[in-house]
Amino acid sequence: MDHYPEPPSSAQELDLLLQQIDAGAGSFAALSDEQRAQLKTGLSEDWIAAYLDKYPVPAALDAATSEYRAIEAGLRYPNLPENVRADILLEFNEHHGEGGPEHWSTA
Repeated sequence: MDHYPEPPSSAQELDLLLQQIDAGAGSFAALSDEQRAQLKTGLSEDWIAAYLDKYPVPAALDAATSEYRAIEAGLRYPNLPENVRADILLEFNEHHGEGGPEHWSTA
């Protein structure tokens, strides 16, 4: 596949799109497994480049901790590749400190 669509602007929309690609829904039905994999990789890389730094990390520590853990466990955005979820979690560390919720301080 030489060209793929622009990635959606939110992680939730990207997650849903990747789920549709995996399922071979609609226009993705004609793609081979290899083409689907390439499409997912391209969309994920483009999303990281265009939107990762705009990810809405919650300012409140309790909300950030809850969302971080859900992303880390794959409960939130289960269709995103591991590298995309890891990059999102790094955004949380940028806002709240290194090491994840266990190391974020309320002091």
